[in-house]
Amino acid sequence: MLKVTTTEQVLRAALAQAAGTGVDTLPEDGHLEQDLGIDSLALAELVTNLEQALAIVIPDEDTGRLTTISHLRALLAGLVPTEMDER
Repeated sequence: MLKVTTTEQVLRAALAQAAGTGVDTLPEDGHLEQDLGIDSLALAELVTNLEQALAIVIPDEDTGRLTTISHLRALLAGLVPTEMDER
């Protein structure tokens, strides 16, 4: 597996995997279910993958409110230590 170092790279790789598409075809923003086809099961897998890759815990109540890529990006910004993106 390719080593990724920034939160954005991890996010985009995880979204591509969950959506079954290439990273290059992902929109900058969009609705997780309507635009990417990420249903509740795929969202749970996406969250688990992000938690493992970023060594964080995403609270269940936050997972239930995730609807867009920008919501997910904002949530991660509050959970991931800034040092990770400075490597």
